[in-house]
Amino acid sequence: MNILIPHNWLLEHLETAASPEELQRLVSLSGPSIERIYEREGEPVYDIEVTTNRVDSMSVRGIARESAVILAQAGVAATLKPSTIPTVPKIDTSAQKTDSTNLPLPQIKNNPTFCKRIICVVLSDVQHTATPDWMAKRLKQIEQNVHDSVIDITNYITHELGHPCHAFDYDKIMQLGGVINVVEAEKGKRFTTLDGESYETIGGEVVFENEVGEIIDLPAIKGTANTAVDNNTKRVLFWIESLDHEKVRFASMKHAIRTVAAQLNEKQVDPYLAEAVLARGVELYQSLCHATVASTIFDEFPGAEQIAPVRVKYSTFNRYLGIEISPEDISSILEKLGCVVTYDPDATAFTVQPPSFRPDIEIEADVVEEIARIYGYHNLPSTLMDTAIPTNKPEGTRFDFEHACKQFLAHIGWQEVYTYSLVSEAVALQSGEPSTAHLKLQNPLTDDRVYLRHSLIPSLIEVLDANPQRPSLGIFEIAHVYHPQPNNLPTEELHLTMVGQKSYSEIRGDFESLLRQFYISELSITEVPSELHQQGEITVTTGSGEVHLGTITILEKGRVAFDILLTELVRILKTHPTYQPLPKAEAVTEDLTFSLPQRTPIGTMIEKMHAVHKLITSIEVVDQYKQNFTFSITYLDPEKSLSKDEVEPIRKQLIAIVNQTFSGTLVGAQS
Repeated sequence: MNILIPHNWLLEHLETAASPEELQRLVSLSGPSIERIYEREGEPVYDIEVTTNRVDSMSVRGIARESAVILAQAGVAATLKPSTIPTVPKIDTSAQKTDSTNLPLPQIKNNPTFCKRIICVVLSDVQHTATPDWMAKRLKQIEQNVHDSVIDITNYITHELGHPCHAFDYDKIMQLGGVINVVEAEKGKRFTTLDGESYETIGGEVVFENEVGEIIDLPAIKGTANTAVDNNTKRVLFWIESLDHEKVRFASMKHAIRTVAAQLNEKQVDPYLAEAVLARGVELYQSLCHATVASTIFDEFPGAEQIAPVRVKYSTFNRYLGIEISPEDISSILEKLGCVVTYDPDATAFTVQPPSFRPDIEIEADVVEEIARIYGYHNLPSTLMDTAIPTNKPEGTRFDFEHACKQFLAHIGWQEVYTYSLVSEAVALQSGEPSTAHLKLQNPLTDDRVYLRHSLIPSLIEVLDANPQRPSLGIFEIAHVYHPQPNNLPTEELHLTMVGQKSYSEIRGDFESLLRQFYISELSITEVPSELHQQGEITVTTGSGEVHLGTITILEKGRVAFDILLTELVRILKTHPTYQPLPKAEAVTEDLTFSLPQRTPIGTMIEKMHAVHKLITSIEVVDQYKQNFTFSITYLDPEKSLSKDEVEPIRKQLIAIVNQTFSGTLVGAQS
């Protein structure tokens, strides 16, 4: 997420003489990346990229806190200015006062499952003053619209402190029943946001409703028109809530309402920050709108909890960083970042209590990372390995062969794809094994990428399904599959998988053509598949025996999959052909056309025909029309020329084997 921070606004929270350019360079080395500096309204404005897990830095105060630590570590004088926000003044609700200074709060019914904290106060005698020039200037610098003070104060505080806040029209809330219920929305309820856009709930969003079920706010995202502040507003219910971040994300994405409030709240903004936001809001409403605090402060905090401390051995820092940083320096850096640190010299270990705004610090590695980035990755020494760089390759690895495979398949019309090694449970189950047989990630980035796959076939099927406009598409991938091992890392197997929407014979022909590029010809496929999900085994006969290469599978929608274990193929590939002396005689070639039944295993048929006589050196399918297949047959005696009389008995044997074994009928012959 990128945020804009004006330099002069930053200096209200950061004491430093560093120039904007110096601050940009040093902070970017160890913290949020300051991508560029704009000139707006006559002042420098930083465009800063903040990673999504660092919502604490998505504000002026947050960037000031980071900058103070980073600049000081780099030797530049910098300190975080203490907060000057006063506490909210209390009022005596027991005393007899006018209605404008002693107002009842709405009846708030929170659901702690959805909302960690609600804090609010009523402000009366609110005047709609023009937004002062200094505030309007800063809002323009950060690309926010300027309205009047009553509205602009909430946007200003959100950007300054990093926690969204909201201003309700208090009188509208009370006229609608004076009740605010935190509930999960039912499907089909209509509501209109404060910009006049109408929406309908899909069910599951967290909303605020009155006592009759009317939606009066889409909390943490955007206010609704029926409780929005307008020019007639005299009383404001200044409100801050800390909603369940997953619910915020769900509603924001489903309704495509991507406000700044939504983007902050969906990243687990610190609920302990709400009190400072309330105090800052009251301060600005009093000074700019001449408002009066007119109620007690409502503060319900069912989600109050402390982040668990992290224990880190001192040796862990040396092991991860490769250098020795003193315990005093480690403690100093962590304390400047807001952590409470205890060092036990006897156990040589730290106990680190992260502040409430750093829920991302959970494990040892998180603490080490904080030390590394503040100390400076650029300050860590670059040291070559103590031993020689290994030159031995893993067994079965041939990158030149993989490249040649890819090039050849691409040249004959196949498309190479790259798919994810992580798949969903539904895709994992397509491999024919239960999900428990797959390795599952403990902390997946998304719910649809959870399991390490056993097969490339389901992933390639996904690609074909996503391209229905390409009915004859053939795709392939060379990638690893993963098989779990007890108490060990998974076994990785490199596979070449081809899935095509062509006929079996076409795909087999392409695969055989690939093998011939590496002078592999003795291919055999046992149990040629003919039915859905049936598999055939692919083997190659070599001088040392048979090598199992993989399988052929018939899939739905007329698709065929060749799944090859590439490491086995690498073992038998050849870089050049075997020498064959030139024959002394000329070969005899003739074409025989047979009418064959449906699903005749052509490969097996060719093998049987080859075995008829040793003088048959080659049999190839050269043409097909419906169920008529034309075979080009070559006869060769290396010592002499063959006569027609010598070829004819061999031909008769071929016709007989086709007729008897495969029910084929000769329909034509041509020499």
